[in-house]
Amino acid sequence: MNLLNTYIVKEFLRFFLTVLIGILSVYLCIDFLQRADNFISYGANIFQITKYYVYTLPAIASPSIPIAALIATLLSLGNLSRHNEVIAMRAGGLSIGKIIAPVLFTGLLISAFGFINNEIIMPHYTARANHIRKVVVEKKEHRVVFQKRHLWLRGPDNSIANIEFVSPDRFEMFGVHIYKFNPDYTLRERIEADSLLWEDGAWRLRNSRKYIPIGSRVFTDKADGEIYNIVEAPEDLGMIVKGSGEMNFKELWEYVERLKMSGYNAARYEVDLHGKLAFPLSSLLMVMIATPLSLHRVRSGGASRGIALAVFIAFAYWALLSVGTALGRSGTVPPVVAGWLANALFASISAYALRRLHREH
Repeated sequence: MNLLNTYIVKEFLRFFLTVLIGILSVYLCIDFLQRADNFISYGANIFQITKYYVYTLPAIASPSIPIAALIATLLSLGNLSRHNEVIAMRAGGLSIGKIIAPVLFTGLLISAFGFINNEIIMPHYTARANHIRKVVVEKKEHRVVFQKRHLWLRGPDNSIANIEFVSPDRFEMFGVHIYKFNPDYTLRERIEADSLLWEDGAWRLRNSRKYIPIGSRVFTDKADGEIYNIVEAPEDLGMIVKGSGEMNFKELWEYVERLKMSGYNAARYEVDLHGKLAFPLSSLLMVMIATPLSLHRVRSGGASRGIALAVFIAFAYWALLSVGTALGRSGTVPPVVAGWLANALFASISAYALRRLHREH
């Protein structure tokens, strides 16, 4: 990387990090003010609160990174244009493509980091943040024994349950295996059920059978309708079962496949699955669409005009993203179209704008 490219990248990253830190700081302050009463009521200490917010940073950063990239592009390239540095570079024999290439490449690297954050960093950190808030601060019982492909939970009456997966609405659990133990931890009863359904204020077994060992023999009987309240209510599964935002691409893909095999409409999660790939690219798209605008339209407006334009562009992208997501989840359009709608439109607009910028210079 030559000296000029290094200078352009440093200017871009300076604005990017400043804006990102600003967004994160504002969000953390607002969130803390909203949760302060809750922290005080549970007697949380400063160490627990600090640790909780450190673990929430990747989740907060995920939607903030594209906005920071957008504003950084408008301000950094806008400054170069206003101070006639772009004219000086052109006079030195550089094409417009070579001038903007470092910014576009940095935007690509930021998108790559966004994908890594969403796939590796954020799921792990979000799980830790939820554990601190719900178990350490709110003192709720941690019922998960371990979780890999299946879910193991401690249940009532000295029992543990193995569950293959939970329905999207969290009102039904599938592939249920329950093991009830005596005080000396010998098995007193085993139950196998197709599902555990929330019905009439309780969790009831469906298509189930129980096996009771007595001496050297095992007696069997139906267990349909029996109550097994593994958690008090479906909403309590929120601290046990991951949402789509807490899963990485592989976990979400496996969950979608299980839903399809069980006959559930998986459109909502299929849209989220495509979003796992599409959303990290939004950082690059923000840089691409902001580049020609920063060189053409923000020459005299200063930082305020650049930020105002960034807000408009971000709003347009999120509006398209929301519309596509709603259409996909309702089944109006295929999930792949819903997940990539905003990206496709913004990519087309930015490609046209960049091509026009190249022709004009």
